[in-house]
Amino acid sequence: MSSQILTELPGFLERYGRLAMATVVSAVGSTPRETTARMLVLPDGSSVGTIGGGKFESLVLADARKLLDAHGLPFTRDYDFVPSGENAFGAVCGGTVTVLLEIVERAPHLLVVGAGHCGRALARVARFTGWEVTVADERPAQLDPAAFPEGARLVRVADDYADLPVPAPRDSVAIVSRGHVTDGQAFRRLRGVPLAYLGMIGSKAKRKALFDELRAEGFTEAELNRAHNPIGLDIGAESPEEIAIAIMAQLIETRRKRP
Repeated sequence: MSSQILTELPGFLERYGRLAMATVVSAVGSTPRETTARMLVLPDGSSVGTIGGGKFESLVLADARKLLDAHGLPFTRDYDFVPSGENAFGAVCGGTVTVLLEIVERAPHLLVVGAGHCGRALARVARFTGWEVTVADERPAQLDPAAFPEGARLVRVADDYADLPVPAPRDSVAIVSRGHVTDGQAFRRLRGVPLAYLGMIGSKAKRKALFDELRAEGFTEAELNRAHNPIGLDIGAESPEEIAIAIMAQLIETRRKRP
């Protein structure tokens, strides 16, 4: 069953984004399962696989759900199959099981709208930090593979951005295109798409000009204000590389924010 779980894991991650995994790393004495037995705990509290069932598994399930809720770090815990003691839960088998509990996450996805200097720098920083990256631009000359890191997906879109790839829920988008017209086209395309993060580069004057247009088209303040603008953390960034670092820091802050 453990090998089957590992085979199915990518599908669960694609569907849920993050989950907890419980792995038996040590089993001494009389225990229900041997080492490497695994169980996945999904965000809705359900589980896939088994590490032994009964009271023992229910305790592990509760610990895994706490880990998920707290966005915690991996840890191991002993569960003693004896009537009494610090790690006991009333069993009489006489063994001890050590379980590793950890969170497993899908690699985060970032759509970079714009393949200019800032878009290229952001793609490099994002790939370096382990993100899956798609870069979209209407200018084929800007989508030179040599200017982007290995693994980045490059997409040429129509001039009106009507075919801009629509991100999946929980994905992130950074709009760093060549001007407020293309920024607006991308922003309209993403209307109503549930995103983990949406940022848009530009000055206050550019923001006002674009947002006034969008208000006239019926966009609500809530729809406009979901965009981080100015984009990135305020660290005084000036060069494309510094701006990319500021954006990436904000993306990480959003992703890792604790409840």
